Parts: sequence; C-alpha cells; structure tokens
Amino acid sequence: MRKLFAITALAFAACNSSSGSNTVATPTFAPPEGTYATVQNVTITCATAGAVIHYTTDGTTPTATSPAYSSAIAITTTTTLKALATATGKTDSAVASATYTLKAGAPVLSPSAGVYATAQNVTLTSATPSASIHYTTDGTVPDSHSPTYTAAIPLPLGASATTTTIKAIALATGFEGSDVTSGTYVIDPNATPAAAPTFNPPAGTYTSVQSVTISSATGGVSIYYTTDGSTPTTASTLYTAPVQVASNLTIKAIAAGGGHTASTVASAAYVINLPKAATPTFTPGAGTYTATQSVTIGSTTPGAVIYYTTNGSTPTTGSTLYSGPVSVSVSETLKAIATASGYTTSDVGSAAYIINTGGGTDFLTACNSYFNKSVSLLETCLKANPAAVGSSQTFCADTQKEITAGLISYNSTQGAACVSAVNALTCADLNSAGSSAPAACNAALTGTVGTGGTCYSSNDCAAGFCTWELPTGTCPGTCQPFVALGNACTVDAQCGAARACDGGVCKTVQAVNGACPCQAGLWCDTSGGAPGVCKASLAVGASCSVTNDHCTVVARCAGTPATCQSYVGAGAACTTAVDLCGLGYYCDGTSHCASYPTSGQSCATPATPGVCLNSYCDIIASPTAPVCKPLLADGVTCNPTYFGTDCASGYCNPSNKCAPDTSSQCVIP
Repeated sequence: MRKLFAITALAFAACNSSSGSNTVATPTFAPPEGTYATVQNVTITCATAGAVIHYTTDGTTPTATSPAYSSAIAITTTTTLKALATATGKTDSAVASATYTLKAGAPVLSPSAGVYATAQNVTLTSATPSASIHYTTDGTVPDSHSPTYTAAIPLPLGASATTTTIKAIALATGFEGSDVTSGTYVIDPNATPAAAPTFNPPAGTYTSVQSVTISSATGGVSIYYTTDGSTPTTASTLYTAPVQVASNLTIKAIAAGGGHTASTVASAAYVINLPKAATPTFTPGAGTYTATQSVTIGSTTPGAVIYYTTNGSTPTTGSTLYSGPVSVSVSETLKAIATASGYTTSDVGSAAYIINTGGGTDFLTACNSYFNKSVSLLETCLKANPAAVGSSQTFCADTQKEITAGLISYNSTQGAACVSAVNALTCADLNSAGSSAPAACNAALTGTVGTGGTCYSSNDCAAGFCTWELPTGTCPGTCQPFVALGNACTVDAQCGAARACDGGVCKTVQAVNGACPCQAGLWCDTSGGAPGVCKASLAVGASCSVTNDHCTVVARCAGTPATCQSYVGAGAACTTAVDLCGLGYYCDGTSHCASYPTSGQSCATPATPGVCLNSYCDIIASPTAPVCKPLLADGVTCNPTYFGTDCASGYCNPSNKCAPDTSSQCVIP
C-alpha cells in the first residue's frame, strides 16, 4: 500500500508545488499577463524538476509535440501564450495561459499643465521607445494624421494671457494606440504664485495615527501632493481629504490653479511610533487535557482583531479571523496575533494543547502532529517564511472520512508511537536517502478494501492501488493489484512500495551506487549513459553544478566557484545573483531577504512581479500598479483569467465560482 506518511513528499506537498505527487506542476509565466507599454521577454518555468515545457503563441492548446521552451519568448505584439509541462512517468500538467496586451504608453507632458508666468517649452515622451507621438494644440482629438512630435512645443509669453490645450497620442507598430493625454496651459505675464501649502498637524514625531490636512492661504487653488518622496506636479494626487499617516511618511505638496502659477514645494516629515498591540492570550491555557477544550483568545488592546492558526504556522492577517471560542478536540497548537487601529501588530501568542482521551492517540492528533512538525522543519531547516507554508487540515480531515467509512483501519497505539517518533525528527531526516516517516506512522494505517472494491485513494486498498491514481482515473476508483516488476505502468502508485514507474516500466528503486530509479533523497547520475547510477545528495559546502544542483534539500548550488550553500531567512544578507533566501522570501532592493507581499501590499516590484503570499495579485483591476488582494472563499465569483489563483481553494470552476477542485482530488461525499 502507498504509505500515507513520507516526509520528503509531505514537506513539498506543504509547499503546494504541484496539484499531486504524480502530476507535473502547472507552468508559470514571468512577468505575469497584463497590459505593457514595452516589448516583453517572457520566461516560463515549472516547479517539477526535469519537466519539459511546450508552448504555443497563437492561442491554440499546446501538446507534447508543440515547440519546447528553451529561452525567453519576445512578445512584440498582443499575444496569448499557452504552456504545458511534461515529465517521464508523470501526468501532464494543466495548461497555463497568459495574454500579453501591448499598448503604447500614453504621452507625458513636461512641464505638466497649469498656469505659468513665463514662456514654456512642452516636451512629449512615451514609455514605448518605438512610438511616434502625434499631437494637436487646438483641443481636437489627435490621430495618425495629426502633426508628429519632433521637438519641444513652444508656448511663448505675450502681452496678455494665452490658453493652449495640447492633446497627444502615441502609436507604435504591434501596439495598440495609447490613451489620449490632454493638458491645458495658461501663459499669463501677470500671474502670481499661489501660497505654499501648510500642514496640520505639522511635521514631527507622534505616537498615534495622524490625520493631516493640507491647505493654502490662496483661495480657489487646488493642492497636489506625493507621499513617495517625489516632487509633486499638477499630475500628482489631487488633495480632497485629510491624509491618514499611520507610519513614517513624508508629504510634499504644491498649490496651483485659480489663475496662479504653482507654489513652491512644501514638505512635512512625520515619524509615527505606534504602540504594539497586546499579545493574545488563551483560556484555558496550554496543557494536556482528557476532553475537548473550548478555547477563547483575547487581547487587552481595545478593539483588537485577532487572527489565528491551528496547524503550527505563524498567523498573518490572511489567517482565520477569530470570532468565537475555538473547539480543540485533537492535539494541536494554536497561534494568534492581534491588530488594532493605532497599533502595530502584536507578537505571536502560542498555546499547545494535548488532547488524550486514553487508549492511544486518535488519527487527527497523529496526522496534525506530523504536519505541524513538518511545518516546523520547513521553517527551521529551509528557512521558510511561515506565511508560505501550507496547512494539513484538509488532507487530515479527508483521510479521517476514509477511516470513519471503514475504508482504512487506524491503530491508535501505533498512532501514539508515531507522535512520539515524529517529535524527534530533525533536519537530517529531510536529507537521508530513502527518507520516510517513522515505522510506527506507516504501521498506523491499513487499507481494508479488497480487489475490485470502491476506493478514494490507494491508502484504502488492502493490497494494490486505486485506479483514481491513474491519469485516466475517475472518482471513486477501484482497488487493483500492483503491476509486477518489469511490466508496463503509467504511474508510481501502480508499482507498490519501494518501486517506481520508470520509463513506463515498474522497477525497484535502488540505494547509492545502484542502477536508477533511485530511492527518495538520491539523484540519478546519467553522465555515463542510461540507466544511470544512484548517488547521494551533495552536502553543504560540497562543489556542485548550478545547472543541475544536486545539493541536499536544505541547500542550493550557488556562487563562484559553485558550492552547496544553506538557505538564509528573513533579514539575512543576500544578492540577486546568489539568492539563497528561503521559501517565501526574496532578495530585495536592500540586499536582504524580505517576505513576498501580502494582502494590501503592492505586487508590482521588479523583484517580485505578480507574486503574493496568502493572496493574489490583482493585475486586471490595476495593470500598472497591482495590489495583493485577499483570496476568495468558495462560492464567490472568481476571474477565470487567474486560473483559480484568486481562490482560497485554488480552483475557479466552469461557472466562475471558487470551489473545491474535484478534478484533482477524490473525497468521500
């Protein structure tokens, strides 16, 4: 029977690297699909090692005979890319699709429109280098027949005020025409500058959020401001309401309009030292109990909002919102944070509960303990970002259904031994050849379904595999005998324990120096020709090849000369050339490992285009300044363009609703 607990597979399942252990991960595109003002060079990657990516650029569905991806694809006109990943012995990936729209960048007028007391020379530029700019000065809408911009447009100073409206459009081969830019200029020799804006409260250091009003002593003017340190113009944000300052911020502003030229730039720097919300506490507290506990979580900070997790991972504002007592019926660790208006996020509160009703350990306790330990190992050994590590709750709950239905027999005594053994696991257990769970964990589950019986996973089968595991399998499947050694196969599950489907044939996996296929934790060296020799992963500090990277799972091949180097965590020094940041971190502009953005943060930074943690990058709502948005719950309308990445379930069904992906799992109704 396929063993439920295998630590290597478990660790990477927690990272959600693919939809199934025998299905190739769906290809991803960088940069993500969207509207761009320049030619794009799109790279396609796949999380499955050794996978071959096939793609099309004409909107048709790719197959294994489509062109194989080898280098970045130049997008020189609006194009829909589609990609499929294949790998020997695995089910082909889902088809990924991304549409790239090339639209010329709207012309930018410099100086910006407004009132001036001196002559001006207005320049026109576009973010699209190849674009030609056409303009008018009489207020009419420009097109390709309008004058072509070749030099600054002079606006001379006369004896009296003159008004000129410049409108411009950018056109480029292969690009859609830009939006029309318009600017009205008043050249008035008698114009006077508006009074510089003032700020209330003034610049300074504060211990609470400040609501800053901006005003000018000159009546009838408009105020424009920036908060990113740049110099404001009349194209900057128009002031309409007080600016909320909740963190360190510098506001710069000008006043213009009402017949006045722009004022001088006013600036105010605010330092906000907010207190930290009180760390959440748990009642009853952590401990060992003989019955289900109803745990309340609180914070002494007024108006605090609490978010919590039950799988041992570090909570974020994307975690479960606390709304009432949490029922703890199995052993698990609760972690919580508190947020409140006017406060920074609290420290993490944690409480471990052991629920022991006697007679051994129930399955959910053992399962959650195993996954919690796996999460801990990922965070410790791979320096993973806690917010990037997945949960086990669905997996454990689905297996519990099979136990309840009598499809699997669970031995609680072995389960108790499993929990004890799991707690002793170390980083070395992620690296060892043939690494697997302690024997007690594997012995805790035994399938009860005979040949021909209905099954929902191969764990249900007393001997053999479930046909649901096949690429053409349907849910539910039936238990069938394992394929004999040397016979034809399509997936590893058909071959049984310590065997693999290699090249379409069932073979025994081998230890170090054996002929491939290899045990877990080893790699196949084919430099001497097929079938290759099984070799141990390279230890930290060993010489390696960046191209193949056969380092142990807790390291990466990098540097010059190339060596296996350990991953580093948040705040550690790094370089983009040798990015050793752990899972969920990237090397930012300050050469330190930083977390990928979460809900409410920008996902447009050059180093992390389109990447969000526990959220999705909404590039459709705002293509030029996308922001991470909260994942959508089941039943909420989703955008099929995102292929389910906007759904908490990871699946947008044909009705464009977030829902469980019944195409990739087989769960007892």
